[in-house]
Amino acid sequence: MKRRSHILLLGLAAGLGGGLLASGSALAQCVTFDPVVLSGTFDPFNPSGTTVQTLSITARRPPAVGGKKTQEVNFIYLRRPDTPSTLTIVQTATGGQILENPPGHVLDPNNVNPNEIELNFGGVGQPDVQTFMVTITVPSGADLPAGTTDLYLDQKYYCKRTGGAADEQGVIANSLDIRINVLSALQASFVGPALDFGEIGSLATASLPSTPNSVKQRTGNVRVASSGPYSVALTSANQFRMTYPGGNLATANQRIPYQLDFLGQTKTTASPTFSTVTCARAGLSGQYLAVTPTLLEGGAGKAPAPNYQDILTVTVTPLAVPTGTTPVACM
Repeated sequence: MKRRSHILLLGLAAGLGGGLLASGSALAQCVTFDPVVLSGTFDPFNPSGTTVQTLSITARRPPAVGGKKTQEVNFIYLRRPDTPSTLTIVQTATGGQILENPPGHVLDPNNVNPNEIELNFGGVGQPDVQTFMVTITVPSGADLPAGTTDLYLDQKYYCKRTGGAADEQGVIANSLDIRINVLSALQASFVGPALDFGEIGSLATASLPSTPNSVKQRTGNVRVASSGPYSVALTSANQFRMTYPGGNLATANQRIPYQLDFLGQTKTTASPTFSTVTCARAGLSGQYLAVTPTLLEGGAGKAPAPNYQDILTVTVTPLAVPTGTTPVACM
């Protein structure tokens, strides 16, 4: 008379929403850059979701002072500690990588280098405006938070001036701002062995207080990886009781009650309603939410059946940023 019982965890759900926006502006003493806006989307979980956007930047040299003004400017961008390692910026015309680790290569306006932007305005009588194109690439997998995030880059520049004026060079902090709206997205799965108590036909309810947890308790995990906050809801098909196919939950010897511990809540038949939890961003590396059922009655004296079971449905949903509820750290 086997009474093999187990709990199945089913019904994980996920969704997407959001977009991407990149904008930039830069300022050096000898040249200024108009603000720019780049539209698009970034989904960190899309395996083929590399975001590649091309953007035009307008550079302007300041008015002449004493007949002297900027003639040529060379520059590159420098990574900062918070810059994703996968972010790249390429000069579209030459294919040169213009985002480097600090301190970056030595700039020399007398040499043509595809790995730097070189703008030649010409003499005093020439136009004061130059434009150039860059391609910004954010490959999928960059662990960026959902919503709007600003990636600031520093600019290393070298300006050559007309009329014998001294050249200028240096580094301008926060010269380029790549503003990204990251999709609020997630992945969820059950991790670990099945929540199966095995054969419990000889396990008496009276002995449960002294029964080791290894017999009366099981633990699995819901793994969640997310770019933003998310909500978690849970329901039990049988209100936290196991029974067999055709069994009657109203009959005491045809049901096996248990308690479930999940996200700080303990649920039983007496208190079956799980309060939805709003969790803080899990990140792309993910976090594990423990699901722990514990038997409240043994199988001794129950109607013989090969399988007693209940079905738990855990619904995990990505949330828009910001949320109306303050997220908590879930684990």
